[in-house]
Amino acid sequence: MEKLENPSRRGLFRGEVKTKKALRLPWIISESDFIDKCTQCHKCIDVCETEIISRDRQGYPIIDFEKGECTFCTKCKEVCDQPLFFHRQSNDECLFKPWILDLSITSTCLAKNNVVCQSCMDVCEPAAITFSYERDGEVCSIPQPQLTIDDCTQCGACITSCPQSAIVMKVN
Repeated sequence: MEKLENPSRRGLFRGEVKTKKALRLPWIISESDFIDKCTQCHKCIDVCETEIISRDRQGYPIIDFEKGECTFCTKCKEVCDQPLFFHRQSNDECLFKPWILDLSITSTCLAKNNVVCQSCMDVCEPAAITFSYERDGEVCSIPQPQLTIDDCTQCGACITSCPQSAIVMKVN
């Protein structure tokens, strides 16, 4: 597949004046670096063990948490021939966040609407999502979600498990 020389220009012709920031592969140096150096070979798509890497409209790899979670296997990083990723002395990528994201639980959350649901907590391995019977200082009859951002690994498991799509990750 041929690489698009100026994807933003093509987007302009489609009426895409304001572009949504894409969730790229974990541990990339920067979006601009990624766009400049990615050859769109799609080896990363082929090796992704959870099959969450797909192509955006311009042909660049993106992460889609609607398909599953990231296990941080680093296969996408290992198969890439381009200098797109941070490299550390240690192989322990868990020492720093894979993306710079804002994570939030929206008002469409079942628990926030007094329906018992804790599916996000059940899949959250680091226990970044917990539930308590308190919200904004008031006691609730249904346990309410509590998000601890510092504990979140940004794997996306909670997004896939949420029946209301109430968990949102936005790229900074």
